[in-house]
Amino acid sequence: MNIRIRYIDGRRLKRSIIVSAQRILDMREELNEINVFPVADGDTGTNMAATMHAIIDRAAACQDGSLSEVCRSIADGALEGSRGNSGAILAQFFSGLADACEGRERLSSQAFADAVHVAVERAFEALSNPREGTILTVMQDWAKQLNQQAEIESDYVALLQDALQRARISLAETPQKLKVLKKAGVVDAGAQGFVHLLEGLSDFISSGKVAALKAGLHLGERIKGFHLRKAHGTIRFRYCTEFLLEAEALQRATVQDKLNGFGDSLIIVSSGRRWRVHIHTNDPQAVFAQAAQWGPVSNTKIEDMRGQHSAALARDTEPRIALVTDSTCDLPEETLHRYRVQVVPVQVMMGEKTLLDRVEISTREIYRALKAGQPRISTSQPSPASYLAIYEALAGRFQSIISLHLSGALSGTLNAAQTAARSFAQRIKIEVMDSRTTSVGLGLLVAEAGRLIEQGFNHEDVSRRLHIAIAHSRLFVCIPTLHYLMRSGRLTKSRGLLATLMNVKPIISLDSEGRIIEAGRVIGLKRLWKKTVGLSIQYAEQVVDPRIQIAHALNEERAEWFRDRIRNFFPGKDIPIVEASPALGLHAGIGSIAVAILGDPAHQLRV
Repeated sequence: MNIRIRYIDGRRLKRSIIVSAQRILDMREELNEINVFPVADGDTGTNMAATMHAIIDRAAACQDGSLSEVCRSIADGALEGSRGNSGAILAQFFSGLADACEGRERLSSQAFADAVHVAVERAFEALSNPREGTILTVMQDWAKQLNQQAEIESDYVALLQDALQRARISLAETPQKLKVLKKAGVVDAGAQGFVHLLEGLSDFISSGKVAALKAGLHLGERIKGFHLRKAHGTIRFRYCTEFLLEAEALQRATVQDKLNGFGDSLIIVSSGRRWRVHIHTNDPQAVFAQAAQWGPVSNTKIEDMRGQHSAALARDTEPRIALVTDSTCDLPEETLHRYRVQVVPVQVMMGEKTLLDRVEISTREIYRALKAGQPRISTSQPSPASYLAIYEALAGRFQSIISLHLSGALSGTLNAAQTAARSFAQRIKIEVMDSRTTSVGLGLLVAEAGRLIEQGFNHEDVSRRLHIAIAHSRLFVCIPTLHYLMRSGRLTKSRGLLATLMNVKPIISLDSEGRIIEAGRVIGLKRLWKKTVGLSIQYAEQVVDPRIQIAHALNEERAEWFRDRIRNFFPGKDIPIVEASPALGLHAGIGSIAVAILGDPAHQLRV
């Protein structure tokens, strides 16, 4: 019997958006590969995936089942987490959809088509110079088909399937509307991502589950013979710049007039007093200064598109060296995907269950359980079999493998990797390296390895430079409470209780062998934060070109405070903030902060 759906409500919309987001996440790399407009910087898939990730985080947390509230949570998530041109356009689309669904519990097919019409109009308003042949064109064609069919079709299943076909036709036509797409032999990446979203929506509404469609097949056909160099062009404005603005009684026209002179690709997303702005410019700080005249500026992001374009050109050829790490490595998702890092998950024990870190359970879920007092939460090293599976998958595609892991002095993770690697001694060169650190310290080293591989260095050069990098990295972890160290058994209860009574707060680090050492101790939280920042800055000033990253265990606000203080000494420095891996957070505890610094020795210039 055919499924017939007469309305969509909050529950259906939430689930279909989550399915759609997964479709974009699955196709992220393929979207990156065909990204040539407005700049061939190879990040459309990553940006759309990041935007959808922010959306599903907000949607999943929405307890109200009404369509109105679900739409608003989706819009808020998109506004806060949008990345890049396509992400910003999606954010404005969902903001318009939320406004059109205000106060509604459910929508008929005709009401849905009307709401989508409003959303697409808002998406066009976001751009100061909309172009034919982009995601906007496909959105518009899809919306028109919805409106035409809704007049005669009340069933959502048939309605969405019909409109999806029109969107696919519109997508196929994008190269005829933008010369850069035709020259490169690809469709618009943002438009392709939007079609993936529509596929997920249609699949869920028609089947009630994620249909096992081969989403990548038709896209794979489109990118055969595609070479990024065909899309190479002059990048007039170097930095992709984004920020969130809080401003009352601000007019869109005012923002456009003031910022248009700073660059191009200006996209303005608004929701009440909150504004998300995207622009390509040569002077990001001047843009931020102008915006600060209207209100508080936050969530700033600056990306070097010329550097991204060069990296994308390098990725046009498959690297010869594969890069493997374990899930104690803390890095932004986009960095892991950029360098194609293979991550072997650590095991997390929660009561009687054993779960794979960041596969079967998220870091945030682990910390929430820890904070709630759930007993018996711990981590364990991956089995050699986990490494065998990864190495086997890589052995036929690469000339060699670098496997960089958590300090061998802290865990048997390194030994498990070494055991697995010995099985491949006659097939492929696998170098298992001890990072002598963890968390963001390991993350910076993995990113450094990825950068060297991307730039074409051979295995021996990458290995040699990594050993130098390991010797010139530091990790500082501040411990706001001794409760978790006592709970894990790394600190005796008698010593822990005495130190707690005295309000002693330790800062730990790792020595040259990767063993835990005390870097300092203070009395009180304020001194703890200041001392940790001071130690981090002190080390960063001793090396050339310091790379810095911060991790936190449910303490993002304090992590941002750390970043602000460090940036006072290193203006404009990109300092990513990530959640600390459970291997660190379960011992350091809720509220802990880790700062990692990696630099070059004074006599060595970075390549």
